[in-house]
Parts: sequence; C-alpha cells; structure tokens
Amino acid sequence: RNPGLIVLAYGTNEASDPAWSPEPYQAMFSALLQRLRHAAPTASILVLGPPDRWYRYKGVIRPYPGIDWVVAAQQAACRENACVFWDTRTRMGGKGSMRDWVYAGLAQHDYVHFTSAGYRRLAGVLFADIMQQYDIYKKTRQESGGPE
Repeated sequence: RNPGLIVLAYGTNEASDPAWSPEPYQAMFSALLQRLRHAAPTASILVLGPPDRWYRYKGVIRPYPGIDWVVAAQQAACRENACVFWDTRTRMGGKGSMRDWVYAGLAQHDYVHFTSAGYRRLAGVLFADIMQQYDIYKKTRQESGGPE
C-alpha cells in the first residue's frame, strides 16, 4: 500500500495518566511519526490533537490540565517531523469547551466522549478545514502557473 494521508488521533487518555511526562512523551511521539514517515515516505501525516476533557473530583467538574501538555508535546513533535497538527480542542471552542458540548448534547456526560452528533460536528469542521487548505493550495498552484 502507498497511502497519501495518514491520520493519527490520540492524546486524550495520556492527559489523565499520573505517570505522564512531557519530554519522554514528545520523544515517543516523534519516534512514532518518524516510523510512519519511513513506512510511507510520500504520505502526508495529519495529527488530530486531543479534545477538551474534564474530570469530576468531589462533585466538581474541571478541565484536565494534562491536555495542555499533550497538545504542546504533539505540536512540537509535528514541527520536528513536518507533520500537520489539527488542534481539536481549539476547534471545539478552546479550553473548557467540553462542558458546552455536553450541555448542547454533542458530548456524553463523562466529559470525555462525544455523542454521534458531536463526532459528526467534529468531522464536518475537520473536513471544512482540510478543504479550505486545499482551495488555498489550488489557488496558489494556479497563480504560479503549475498544473491544477
């Protein structure tokens, strides 16, 4: 197989791991991207960062602070390996947005997983973002006299 695009989506569970550490995670994630690049050298690699995630402690629901660290580590690994990073949490509305998604019926009451409607919403936003970048690419190619 010769894929044109490899899509990775992870980081949600890592954000709640008490043994998690930024430096080893970034190194592991970078090594994973390098293995994928080696296996499919012409493929583009798109990393979907973790969504916003909350946890319940003593009856209070709060955002997981670990998401910040996972996002930063994944962004750095993507920069090192010429991969594209799509910030799911930002496209949801930013830090703390999971609560709004739950209230809107787009995420489940565990404040981690989405409903079918939420997954469809994210897919639609991702598709629109990809197509917007593709349109920019096509316009640039046309302006430079390259093939469409």
